[in-house]
Amino acid sequence: MKSPLKGKRILLTRPKDQNREWAETLEELGAVTVPFPLIEITPVQDSTEMQAVLSQLDQYNWIIFTSVNAARHSLEIINKVLRIPHKIYIASIGSKTTAYLEHHGLEVDFMPAIYTSAYLAEVINNIRNKTILLPRTNIADDELAAQLTKKGAIVKEIIVYNTHIINDKRDILQQTVNEGLDVITFASPSAVEAFYKMDIDQKKAKIACIGPVTVEKATGFGLKVDIVAEKYTTEGLTEAMVNYFENK
Repeated sequence: MKSPLKGKRILLTRPKDQNREWAETLEELGAVTVPFPLIEITPVQDSTEMQAVLSQLDQYNWIIFTSVNAARHSLEIINKVLRIPHKIYIASIGSKTTAYLEHHGLEVDFMPAIYTSAYLAEVINNIRNKTILLPRTNIADDELAAQLTKKGAIVKEIIVYNTHIINDKRDILQQTVNEGLDVITFASPSAVEAFYKMDIDQKKAKIACIGPVTVEKATGFGLKVDIVAEKYTTEGLTEAMVNYFENK
């Protein structure tokens, strides 16, 4: 049976090193993928503070990883200093983050059913007077820390990686859109922001977003979101695109 994505040109705006597997999946379904990263992930330049904090993990009751990037960049430092203490609880947002941690020999104690920071803060229990380490990116907001603090936790945020918005290739991106795209995908609010700041005429391309936070960012900028993943993963977004074109 012909795939609904056969011949569909799909723009992938995730960081370069995170597009490969997703592109392969889409191409197996007959799509034509067009990688165009709108954000770049880099390690922090000075990791002195991060190393100091991570070397004292035995002082924390919980460590919460909100993304694969947070997990990867934290473990790169932690594994140079020490192993994560057995007595510390680990929370993870998303199946990909959990799989990454488990692949590196860590047991995840809590993963919310809905893959958002807001939902994690809502459903996590027994954290009053507990110390929580929250590795994050430089552009993350403080909402998760604020909600955890409201529930009585003692939260330490630490920047373990930087997210850079790429918005200096407007002409190239506009030309890419002009050549014909069926879908422009966004897997993060920061990618949406980069797109918006370049003031791109999206022509007839549909907008596909990975989850509610990204959708909120897009609609806040006045973009019409046509496709939303029910599961907040690239697999979920792929499924949503298949369903969308199947029903057109």
